[in-house]
Amino acid sequence: SAVVKMEDPKTLRVGDRIRFVSLPDEWTRPQATVDADDVSFLRTLIERKRPSRVSFIDEFGTPWIEARIRLADGRIEYHTWAVIEKTGWRKVIPRG
Repeated sequence: SAVVKMEDPKTLRVGDRIRFVSLPDEWTRPQATVDADDVSFLRTLIERKRPSRVSFIDEFGTPWIEARIRLADGRIEYHTWAVIEKTGWRKVIPRG
């Protein structure tokens, strides 16, 4: 089985970039309740391959990203997302 590196999202800072690589393992727990819209949104971020940037940290130390998603009809949806899970994402290490 693959080794999954778990990261504490609270180590992220504004400006850090992260790439969503899978649905969080936390979502597969029996007690987890995950909204279908959340699954759809995260799948969109995974498929687009482009990293997301941490835009702010809330009063609890939770990092948030902002994402613009272009719909099939050309309209743009704006989303914010709190990064609370330790799985499903990787920090992007800048080159150079």
